Amino acid sequence: MMELSKKYISLKSLAKYIKNETSIGIGGHHFARLPIALIDEVLKNKPRNLEFISWSGGLALELFLQKKSINKIQLCFSSLDIFGLAPNFRKVCEENSIEVIDWSALGLIKALRAGQQNIDSEIFQYPWGSDLPNKTKFCRKYLDPKTNRTFAMVPSLKIDNFLLHATRADEDGNVEIQGPRALDTIMAGASNNVLVTVDEIVSRRTLISEKKGSLISKNFITAINHIPFGAYPTSSVPYYITDYEDLGEAFVNSPIVIGKKIKKNKNFVKNANKLTLKKFIKYFKNSKNRISIKGKPTSDEIMAYALSKEYTNESLCSSGAVSPLANVSYFFAKKNHAPKLILTTMTYGHHDVDFRPMTLSFSEVLDRQNCINFWGGDDSYSIYYQNGQITHEVIGAAQIDKYGDVNNIEIKKKSGGLLRLPGQGGMADVSNLHQNFICYVTKHSRLSFVKKVDYVSAGRGLFKEEERKKAGLKPGKVKIFTNLCVFEKNIKTNLLEVISIHKGITKKEIELNTGFKTIYSKNCKTTPVPSKKELKILREEVDPLNIRKLEFISGEERMKLLKDILKREKELIKKI
Repeated sequence: MMELSKKYISLKSLAKYIKNETSIGIGGHHFARLPIALIDEVLKNKPRNLEFISWSGGLALELFLQKKSINKIQLCFSSLDIFGLAPNFRKVCEENSIEVIDWSALGLIKALRAGQQNIDSEIFQYPWGSDLPNKTKFCRKYLDPKTNRTFAMVPSLKIDNFLLHATRADEDGNVEIQGPRALDTIMAGASNNVLVTVDEIVSRRTLISEKKGSLISKNFITAINHIPFGAYPTSSVPYYITDYEDLGEAFVNSPIVIGKKIKKNKNFVKNANKLTLKKFIKYFKNSKNRISIKGKPTSDEIMAYALSKEYTNESLCSSGAVSPLANVSYFFAKKNHAPKLILTTMTYGHHDVDFRPMTLSFSEVLDRQNCINFWGGDDSYSIYYQNGQITHEVIGAAQIDKYGDVNNIEIKKKSGGLLRLPGQGGMADVSNLHQNFICYVTKHSRLSFVKKVDYVSAGRGLFKEEERKKAGLKPGKVKIFTNLCVFEKNIKTNLLEVISIHKGITKKEIELNTGFKTIYSKNCKTTPVPSKKELKILREEVDPLNIRKLEFISGEERMKLLKDILKREKELIKKI
């Protein structure tokens, strides 16, 4: 039996490290490896006046907000992914009851990096075209004394307590994160206390011989608790996957109560880790296992197909936050015409994944098995994003104006007040850093297309070929895909022009649903549609469960489809 370090303590003792009026950071990413058990234990102590610092708020932030534990928020983005807006975050923003500072992702990474390295500040590419620096003051301009080029500078950011759920640890307290590590390593380095829960304790010799993941050395770790299923209902692969059924039922109620399905779904979330790509692809060859659709291409299929035609074998595509339509377009391209396309998923956690059918429950398991390498979010920005290596990252947009500027932060209501949106995530950065700035809107309307956005969360500030080359970036295009047409920003006028119209859609229909004067390119054409063979591939091989349609429907219809998808995924594991 191993003799454990004194760093191993009870969950109750671990939670006591969180004192009132301190800052907390949360490890993991979206619905993966969130320290749920530790958060629940912390909240039992009724903490007050905490400052929440993280790339994404999401579920963790919602749990703290509903207990009124937070008095300040610093983040880039907060939503409940496929389940929609985060209600508690939205409420405090619209009421202006809590100070909220929106960061660009690159800005936050650099501030944490400075904290990790014990330096006062860091510089990075300025987010030209975004209102974010002026609105939230998260950064300031910095003039390089040697080149006279303007960059952005952020001050060092330190965190009092970092709450992390990791895969496993050894007897000495060395912590291993298997698979994508999000911002966990730099957040650990920028924190005074690193408080960890793990699913498994293994020997030092096991960590040495297997070398399965990223290591956070024991000298960074304050205390650890061993608690299997400590991240449930979020995932901790290879032990268990995300339980979307549990989350889906929790999010329709207030307050949010998670974890109710653990007895019912425990075998499912564990056994799903045994699924292989070969079995998954084979399963959908049987038409009974698919959600079948017949007839002509629908608007979602036309959009996915049109997006896919933007990519070639030379493309490097990044899939950020959950975006079914974007992922369908990527995987369709890999299957149909661009098999050498490099696709990264889970915000660059999985690098260069193989083709697979779309799935909600199993994407992390399958991409983990079939990617070339794992990265952290900080690596993705410093190695790929800042270097201009990404050609495409297709992003959903809430509000767009005639200049192609995007607003995903807040919209002014006609009745007064604000409608808070999830946030820009990394859009303020990637709108310039990526070769092409590609967005989509699933419902083209005057609410989405306005003369001038209320808040420019992202815009291509570096647009002209010369200025992009001077910045070390590749010239590219700005395009907006909707359910009616495709826009492209004109390099001479800086205005959006319609370059293609979907079959069956009239110019009048576009004009009635656009809040600014519609300009048509001289070469405006009909948007290409998939052939019968390509439509069959899209429906039966790429997205046999119709996950793409979740972005095009709402209300009861959406919940019905979501339940059907999850039911079929559970049946798949039972059969396989």
